Amino acid sequence: MLRITLMPESKPLTLKLEGKLAGPWVTELEQSWNVILRNEQQRPVAIDLTDVTFISTEGKELLKSMLRQGTNLQSRSLMTRFILSQIKNESNGNYGTRNGG
Repeated sequence: MLRITLMPESKPLTLKLEGKLAGPWVTELEQSWNVILRNEQQRPVAIDLTDVTFISTEGKELLKSMLRQGTNLQSRSLMTRFILSQIKNESNGNYGTRNGG
């Protein structure tokens, strides 16, 4: 199970995730993220992964895609910070901004 909480008052606009990013929850996150990108075109978006307990291969691929499109991935937990460092290394720093960068 994955809880996705939109924090509309935060800067940047933040999606806080709690639980496992796997299975149908990867698709659920992708759909939520796409809605936000359509509705908040000029506002930066961040994904807070601090309370994520597991990330599947599909979840990692989605996070890589988000990173490449300029989404800020953040975490204060050791496990997810390690996974984020792997994702960023695999992306070879090849990520831009949401506005075409």
